[in-house]
Amino acid sequence: MKVRAPESPQLRDQFVPLFGRQDEVRTLTAALRDRTSCLIAGPKGIGKTRLLQESLAVAEQPFVCLERPEVLHQLLAGLAERLSCGAGRLTSISLQARTLNALRSTPCCLILEDVARADPRMYRFLQHVYYLPGACLIVTSESRECLGHLQKLLWDPREEIMLKPLSARDALSLFEAASAMYRLESFALEAFRCKVLTAARGNPGQILTMCRMASRPEYQDGRHIKFLPLRMDALTTFVS
Repeated sequence: MKVRAPESPQLRDQFVPLFGRQDEVRTLTAALRDRTSCLIAGPKGIGKTRLLQESLAVAEQPFVCLERPEVLHQLLAGLAERLSCGAGRLTSISLQARTLNALRSTPCCLILEDVARADPRMYRFLQHVYYLPGACLIVTSESRECLGHLQKLLWDPREEIMLKPLSARDALSLFEAASAMYRLESFALEAFRCKVLTAARGNPGQILTMCRMASRPEYQDGRHIKFLPLRMDALTTFVS
């Protein structure tokens, strides 16, 4: 049972090495192997999905992943489909029974990406998953405060991985790797590098996005990259 994590636009650069997250990878890998529930928190582009991808590859644990579940029925229908226990036109009550039975028979890690403002019904269902033997709940969100009622379940700081901006050294390493992958070496990179690193403030998703966009002809002027229009367009990717 394995479903790949959704691919966010700013994280298509999956072949760029993961810089500055070794401790977080070890922590999340251990949680996945021990089937311990965990909250991964941080702003958009900070690398929550990328951390999941890396840790899942290392942990080699069965998982099911759903992105941005807004209401309980949507969550249950998506989960039933991925667990192959049928969805059809079943009610939420029937879907809940089916999915929980499937998880009891074949426990796995349930990953919910970009959770925001979970309502009481979603909280009560995920409470069952949280305490299900052999299963675990991995949630990504911009912050604990964004979780809504799910804060009552994922309240323990020991179960939280807070992703911080990359250090200046790691941000530079990421820029160099991304600029090489997108073949930006022929451009005058010194000024562009400085502007990207200053604007991104250690956000890896923003660094990758700006390097990727710089490879497009509309942002190029001879050997120079037109940073201002590139930056304005890149910011729209990170508007919640």
